[in-house]
Amino acid sequence: MYQKIKIIIIFAVVFTQKLEAQDSSPYSYFGIGTFNNVDNARNISLGNTGIALESPDYINSKNPASITTIGSQNVIYDVGGTLKYDNISSNQGKDKRINGNFTNLGLAMRISNRVSIGASVQPTTSSDYKFVSTIPIEGTSGTYPITYEGSGGITNLGVTAGYKINNNWSVGGKVKNNFGTISRVETITTTSVLEISRNIRYTGFSYGLGTQFNKYFAKERFQLTLGAIVNFKSNLNAKGESVYSENKDYTNSITTKLSSKDSALPLEMGIGVSVLKNDRYRFSFDYTQSKWSEVKKTITNEKYYNQNVYGLGFELLPEKKNPTNVSEALIYRFGLNYDTGYYKVNNREINKLEATFGVGVPMSKIVLNIGYGYGKRGAFSNIAIKENYHMLNISIDFLDKWFTKRYIN
Repeated sequence: MYQKIKIIIIFAVVFTQKLEAQDSSPYSYFGIGTFNNVDNARNISLGNTGIALESPDYINSKNPASITTIGSQNVIYDVGGTLKYDNISSNQGKDKRINGNFTNLGLAMRISNRVSIGASVQPTTSSDYKFVSTIPIEGTSGTYPITYEGSGGITNLGVTAGYKINNNWSVGGKVKNNFGTISRVETITTTSVLEISRNIRYTGFSYGLGTQFNKYFAKERFQLTLGAIVNFKSNLNAKGESVYSENKDYTNSITTKLSSKDSALPLEMGIGVSVLKNDRYRFSFDYTQSKWSEVKKTITNEKYYNQNVYGLGFELLPEKKNPTNVSEALIYRFGLNYDTGYYKVNNREINKLEATFGVGVPMSKIVLNIGYGYGKRGAFSNIAIKENYHMLNISIDFLDKWFTKRYIN
């Protein structure tokens, strides 16, 4: 057990040093950055669904109530990562980018028949971009070239608790400490080079609740699971400084403190349903809405509107209850996810469509989940910059057993 704890600590050290640069989209310039797919590879492969999915052998961060379904191996360590290839095109040309990083690190355990707890670290948003534009010269028809660069993001450290009311109904809650720094640099080239650098530090707590209800109909060999979540609106306190320098002469630069300014994470509500037929065919559907229209504007000029996300997944479980080899134990997953986005650029919505496929490999004390996704940002909008991306997600869940009585002294 102690050896496994050491491994988790090593992962944590590496992970917390590499939380940034999850998404190199130019749209990560807006707001607090783009929101990352930081869930387990199983959920992502199922169209990013999970509100109504039980989690006996992995950590499901979609719904805190699912933590109560941890199986007989009552402790789970979860480590996940992603690799993304982004193809960006506009009327200015094309650009290709590759980035990868850890996406989640978690620990969950059942401490009694009814109570389970967990903790996790996840990079919530990322801001990683570089693009060139122009700004007009005042009083003339000319323009100056300007380069925008950004890095950083928001990370959350969360604690989860779940309680099983009875064999069919469970509830859960999660508290997250959100923190991180987003850096923005604007370089204007004229007869000299003017650089404006801003570093914004965000901090704040957020809270969420979830519930799951499941019912098994033995005659029809049919299991129905219903889920619901609510993540309450929470403020992010933002503080920072701005540095103006000419020709990168920082000895003569001007530094000013940015006034304290609050941003926020929106109220989010979601429902989910999953159906398991003959212990082999599982269908899942999620719908969530985030009330971004109620969030204050940030230092960028986007317009916010309510975000709607739809997810659909299908999972094919092994035919045999006790498979004799790896090929018979494989689990196949397919999914679709549509995200309307939550901000407008030049009065156009930035939506996203994603198709996913995945494989689960259960072993005695390890579950390996691998998923592939292909998506388009700006799928149904006539926008200036379109993105096509390929994404590889991997998560490894280590299953262990604690709190067992010793029968032989």
